[in-house]
Amino acid sequence: MLRIIVLISMKWDSPKVAALRAIRSTAASLLPSDAIILRVDGGNLPEPQPFHRAASPVRLLVRTDPICSGLAYGLNSLLDEVLEDPAWDLIARMDADDESLPGRMQVQREYFESHPELDILGTACHELDEYGNYLQLKRMPLSHGDIIRAMPRRNPLNHPTVMIRRRVFDSGLRYRKDVRRTEDYHLWISAASQGFVFANLSEPLLNFCRNDQFFRRRGGFRQACADLNVRLRAMRELHLFNPLNISLAFFAFLLRMLPGRAQRWFYLILR
Repeated sequence: MLRIIVLISMKWDSPKVAALRAIRSTAASLLPSDAIILRVDGGNLPEPQPFHRAASPVRLLVRTDPICSGLAYGLNSLLDEVLEDPAWDLIARMDADDESLPGRMQVQREYFESHPELDILGTACHELDEYGNYLQLKRMPLSHGDIIRAMPRRNPLNHPTVMIRRRVFDSGLRYRKDVRRTEDYHLWISAASQGFVFANLSEPLLNFCRNDQFFRRRGGFRQACADLNVRLRAMRELHLFNPLNISLAFFAFLLRMLPGRAQRWFYLILR
């Protein structure tokens, strides 16, 4: 049986109710031999006991950082800790404001056990607004080839749904700390260029919170440049330069320059 450890990073001032839901829903499909690491960025948990109870019977490890170091730094520090223990076979991601759906971890574990060639596995997800209202089903390309071909056009995996075999990180790959809100996208490109194998499940196994603040954080000139840079990198390193991919990359650049509400409207229409 492959053993899973789940990495969750949250800001110290994030809503605690959402984080408890994320932990409880994730632990529900884990085994007692699995574990969850919760990293609190920029502060402490004044009352950690509710979080431990939410994870029960799965072991919850809490790590705190008094400095707000950011997602990439935090995840890399957790990865370095995890890789010191050879017991962990699969490393899963989860966000503190999302919700794992019933059976998520077990479904992904069983898929890895039946596909030993697989390295990185994501799933579809339901997108909800900040009030819990349903927005849409977000599907991703399923096969390795389709995922690779999609990389210059979009981020082809839902990061909070991803489970990764430890050999990916044993190779030395880590999240880049010099990019902004495209850390996971760059990781997929690095993994693809090194020949690691991807897949997505068509089954939605996560409720993903997507609100107006989500789009505001991902708008503006700096974020538009970051998004264009990662798409051009995918074309360059995966040898996927063509007129369509270039046109779509610059269209996405212009889309990022729009106000958050306009981005949200285009996002839902284009999906």
